[in-house]
Amino acid sequence: MIPRGRFPWRSLIILLACLLWVPSASALDWSFLLQQGRMGVALPDIETADWRVTGIRAEVVNSVEADNQAVIVRFKPGSRLTAATLAQNAGDSSVFLNNVQLDLTDVTVTINLGGAEALVDRTAVAGQVTIEIEDLQHPSLKPQGWRFDGRVSGAVSDLSLEGQLRSDSGLLAEVVLRNRTGEFMAGRVAMAMAAEQAGTAIADTLAQWPPLLTLNHGQLEAAASFRQEPDAPLALDARLNLAGVSGVFDRTAFSDMSGRLLFSLEDESLAARLRDITIAQINSGIGIGPVRLLADYRAPAAEPLTGQLEIQQATAEFLNGRLRVAPQSFDLANHPVNVPLDVYELSLERLLEVYPAEGFEGTGRLNGRIPLMISGTSVEVEQGTMAAIVPGGRLRLPGERLQAMLGGSQAVDLVVQALQNFHYSVLDSTIDYDKNGKLMLGLRLEGQSPGVRGGQPVVLNINLEEDIPALLTSLQLSGRVNEAVTERVRERLQQSGQEAKP
Repeated sequence: MIPRGRFPWRSLIILLACLLWVPSASALDWSFLLQQGRMGVALPDIETADWRVTGIRAEVVNSVEADNQAVIVRFKPGSRLTAATLAQNAGDSSVFLNNVQLDLTDVTVTINLGGAEALVDRTAVAGQVTIEIEDLQHPSLKPQGWRFDGRVSGAVSDLSLEGQLRSDSGLLAEVVLRNRTGEFMAGRVAMAMAAEQAGTAIADTLAQWPPLLTLNHGQLEAAASFRQEPDAPLALDARLNLAGVSGVFDRTAFSDMSGRLLFSLEDESLAARLRDITIAQINSGIGIGPVRLLADYRAPAAEPLTGQLEIQQATAEFLNGRLRVAPQSFDLANHPVNVPLDVYELSLERLLEVYPAEGFEGTGRLNGRIPLMISGTSVEVEQGTMAAIVPGGRLRLPGERLQAMLGGSQAVDLVVQALQNFHYSVLDSTIDYDKNGKLMLGLRLEGQSPGVRGGQPVVLNINLEEDIPALLTSLQLSGRVNEAVTERVRERLQQSGQEAKP
């Protein structure tokens, strides 16, 4: 038995090498015990085709037991392996890890001296480990520190790692990794967090997280499994479960979003599936919802935004009516993407209630089709149509507001007088909307007004224009969305030098 204190490590290394590599050593009847040894050593840099590790240093406090059957090395508190930098040169996906520390306290290494397998198959590792990275840099991540606490187990040739990963921003995930040398690396990452906490942590972790997206209610559960084999593309399966998630994106509030998003990456093809997605309300000034979505998407992994979107269900309630995109496929590689939006039984009464003009009243229901042309971030409409459902309804529009909207002339005076109490049987409208936000309506009304021409039939043709962004801004400032949106709009108006008026 060797007494406690410093030990001549060169002699021990020579002895272990003899035991490991000389075939007859395991046949000898012998034993060896080191109660506590201590070693500090600087190691040379390591460089492979992809990775470079610099500033490697080992600080080891351990005990060693050995006989003709096995060598057992138990690491004790104070045992750690550090590296100044780990860097992978992979072009646009390069990774840099600064000040990496591996705490080996309570780790045991067992080497079987009696087997015929390769040394990596006969060497087993087990115990608790802590890995700390002071600063991790990757193009898709914001630089910050990471820490892993967990357990390592298995042969060196088939090593498993299981534990908890935490970022400085508060992102928390359960991690399971397995590496079988020369065959595969596989793993699973899972997290479950309150949406508000997760939103903040993810926003401070992902470089491409939308800066105007905030989450404030609900639960998020995410899990991803991957497998990487030599000379084969990465295979990935992931899911995101949403439960009652609410938040704000730019100037739009959404509430009570639930459902599942499923993702997969295989053979360099990306697939996404939306399952049972429901949103209680989407509100940019006028509420839409509940919204229901069911869709599939597939695209090349190298060009993820140029795939095929197949909609099985896309419906929403709107102004006591219903919006629907019929099941069909869309090629997102060809712009603009034409999306025909069908409108059913929209309530004219409800429409005039939400329109920010006091005194507008009406009854009736409208059907129509609005062909949306989506290109990048812009939306346009050409030759949309809306028509009243038989038997029509009634319009009551205050004369002062109409006069301000339509101007002044003898013909306009007749229109203003008629629309103060107009009973229509026909209401047809053409709809055009340009990329600058100007909505143009061409209205044709047929009916009669008891106070005009003795109730004789009247046909009116009216052209109206509306600045939709300005209209939505007015609605958002009125508090019809929520406080967060109102405050965001006010800040934006102040930055642009405009006066914030509801």
